[in-house]
Amino acid sequence: MEILTILGSPHDPAVSTILAHQLIKGAQAAANHVTIFDAGHHPLAPVKMDADNHLLPGDAVTERLLDQMVAADLIVFATPMFYYGMSSQMKAVIDHMGERDEQLHDDKQAILVASAPHNDFDPLKSEFKSIFDHLGWKFAGQVLAGKETTPHHLRFYPDLAYELGKSLN
Repeated sequence: MEILTILGSPHDPAVSTILAHQLIKGAQAAANHVTIFDAGHHPLAPVKMDADNHLLPGDAVTERLLDQMVAADLIVFATPMFYYGMSSQMKAVIDHMGERDEQLHDDKQAILVASAPHNDFDPLKSEFKSIFDHLGWKFAGQVLAGKETTPHHLRFYPDLAYELGKSLN
């Protein structure tokens, strides 16, 4: 399976990134091919529109990421939760998906990996559910690390992420 993992945290080290890497280890142990795009440290520029309100193509990095998204069987979205939503770095990725909306309507799967200083993930889950539903993607799982803001107190979450990755085939 072709898996694309999109990291959306600007933190270093980041809880959501650590968990995504554990998921990747599990996915690779199950013989999946994984590609990583780090939007947290290499953010995409905001979308631009023309006079007729159509999205303009992004730069070469953005277009390459969109090509990888179209080619992937499963996409992992890993983001910290900022003010009850995804990071701005992840939001830029989501916004650019509109450039390939028709191509992304495909038989894909998606996973959400997120961290927050609290346990209320409902707004974030709702946001991603709407995106996945719009695209017709199957929700393949989640790792939601509540009350986690530093990598020093991850408890059982890395094991959950690894096992989720290992279950992918």
